[in-house]
Parts: sequence; structure tokens; C-alpha cells
Amino acid sequence: MKGLVLIFFLPILAFAQDVRFASQPTSSLHHYLELYSTTDTQIVATDKLLTFVDKLTAKKDDFKTDKAFLNYLFTKTHQRFLRNYKEYSSFNDLLDKGYYNCLTGTALYALLLDHFELPYRIIETNYHIFLMVETSAGEVLLETTDPANGFTDSKSEIEKRIHVYRRNEIQKANTDKRYYRFSFDLYNEVSLDEMLGLLYYNQAIKAYNDHQWVNSIAYLEKASSRYKSPRLEEFSRIILLSLAESKLDPSLKENYIRKIQSVRKHRLADMQANASAGDSF
Repeated sequence: MKGLVLIFFLPILAFAQDVRFASQPTSSLHHYLELYSTTDTQIVATDKLLTFVDKLTAKKDDFKTDKAFLNYLFTKTHQRFLRNYKEYSSFNDLLDKGYYNCLTGTALYALLLDHFELPYRIIETNYHIFLMVETSAGEVLLETTDPANGFTDSKSEIEKRIHVYRRNEIQKANTDKRYYRFSFDLYNEVSLDEMLGLLYYNQAIKAYNDHQWVNSIAYLEKASSRYKSPRLEEFSRIILLSLAESKLDPSLKENYIRKIQSVRKHRLADMQANASAGDSF
């Protein structure tokens, strides 16, 4: 393949809605845990995490403030599950092997915050995602890739970090690779359901970089059905360009192109339906 084969897509990695009060029933932990665990082909037991949640529950009343409990939750979760940073790891890699990235780490913390009814927001930028938590003592920023300083409660430090995130600059994991830069600037609040779409999106990116076209398109289709984002639209265009420039068998290439066009067609139909609903409001 020419040209684009040398450009690597980054997953959402290191460095939606109003402020989200965790109003889901406690069974939502099991619900979303099951959904997030189906975003790759591994079969991983969730017993360790559920046992860990029970231990956190037993300790919760020992803390005088919600902020103190949040600090404990952040530290213990990192120690127990987030052991080694790995750029393209899946949610199941986190549960099973302790491999994590910005997205999967944030997904895990969001599930815990939701379960313990701590008001939170999930903030998505082009190449990063993080958490803002509202406590009785003020806001706390949680940076899941920073075990030492990822719990930030200083207002000035929070502002500095957010300023860096909003610049949407690529943090290169490998200086020998050329990374694709998006044409937009994201700073969105996303829900637990939309987080599922982003988990699928990261798997689509991984498959694309491995030249696994069928898997990449299948993951992109799942991502698109759960989260309407400009990152998905732009990525689908890149797949089409890559396919067009590839040296694949013509019949195979045509089949792949039809698949990705079908994904784009469904997305366009959704956008038009949403626009029509907005016009009638």
C-alpha cells in the first residue's frame, strides 16, 4: 500500500451531557462491565473486580469525607488493576493482565464512580480522556495514566492540565512512526454508553494499524452505533482512502469498500434523522 500505510492512528491515550450524577441503579456496574468486556474477543472473568468493589464498599464508611474516599479509591484501583501502560490494550487486558491505557483506565474508574454515586464527568479530547469528579470539598481531576500525581484537587493545577489537554497535541509513543492528526478539536463530555463506542473505536484503530480490514470495519460499525463522533467519520474516510490505494485483490477491495460505505450510509441517515427531529422541535 502507498502513502497512508505509513501513517499510524493513535488510540485515545495518554497523556457527555451535563455534570453527571451517577443515578444508575447499582446493577449498572454489572451491566456496563458486561458490555465493556465484550469489546474484544477475550473471555475474562470479572470476579476479581467485583470482589474489589465489595472491599471498597466495606471501607467507604471509614472515611470522613467523600474526597478522602475518592483518593483511596483512586490509589487502590491503580495499585490493583492498572499495572503496565500499553498503548493498544483492551478493557479485558486491564482486567486480566493489568495492561491499560488512558481510555480503558478511565472506563474502569467511571464504572466505580458511577457505582459509588460520586458525581462525575468523562471528558474526551482528540487524543486523551480524563475524569472530573465533584466532591463536597470541590472538583478533583483524575488522570488515570499518572499514579503518582493523577489525583489533582488544586484548582490552579486542574486549570493547567485542562489547558494542556485542550491543545489536542499528539503525545508520540514511538518517534519512528508518523501519526495521523485529526482535522477537528474535541472537548466533549461523554456517557458510559458512549464510552462503549470509544472502546470499540480503539479496537478498530488497532485492527487498522495491523491491516486487518474486516475487523477494523466491524469494530467501526459497532462504535458508530453507540457514539456519533467526528472521529468516527474521519476515520472511515481514511479507511476508504487506504483501501483505494491498496494492492488488494479487486473483488476483495470492492467488498471492503462496500462494507465501510454501508457504515457511512447508516451514520448519514442517523445525522439526517437527528437534524429533522431538531427542526420539528
